[in-house]
This record gives sequence, structure tokens and C-alpha cells, in this order.
Amino acid sequence: MKARFLVLWSVAVIAAAAAFVSHLMLRQHTVQLGYEVGQARRVQRRLIEQRRLLAIEAATLRQTERVETIARGRLHMDVPEPARVVPVGQERRQRRMSGRVR
Repeated sequence: MKARFLVLWSVAVIAAAAAFVSHLMLRQHTVQLGYEVGQARRVQRRLIEQRRLLAIEAATLRQTERVETIARGRLHMDVPEPARVVPVGQERRQRRMSGRVR
């Protein structure tokens, strides 16, 4: 009877120790995942801020006044005279419009 009690007691102690070790491993894994989530959120916030700044910069670079200043200053471009403007594809558009049913 004493031997049976020792065996059952040993099994209970081993099971409790295994459960405690499993709990510690799961807790450590949870903490590690928490650190990884925190780092991913920091990276996400940084990327969102960078995207916002790049969108502002792109909008600034697309301003017509800026583009015109660069075209006239650096590239020495100017508005063409009406005689130099050659319409392209006018005939095709007129033919296509004339074939429409109204």
C-alpha cells in the first residue's frame, strides 16, 4: 500500500511539475509575442508617418507653379505659339463622333 501511494504521489508530483514547466513556457512565449507585436506596431506607425510625409512631398512636387518654374528656368521651355501646335488624332475623333446614333 505504501509503494502504491509513493507511485501515485510521484506521478502527481511529476504531472504538477510538467504542468508548471508548460505554464512557464507558454507564459514566456506570450511575453515574447507581446514584444514582437509592440515592435511591429512601432514599425507600422513609422511607416504610416513616412507615407504621410511622402504624400505631402508628392503633392508639393506636383504643384503647377513649381512645374512651370522648373520648365521655364532649368529647361528653358516656353508656351508654344499657336502656329507651332499640331493637333494629333483630330480626324479620327471626328469620324468616330459622326458615326454615333443620337
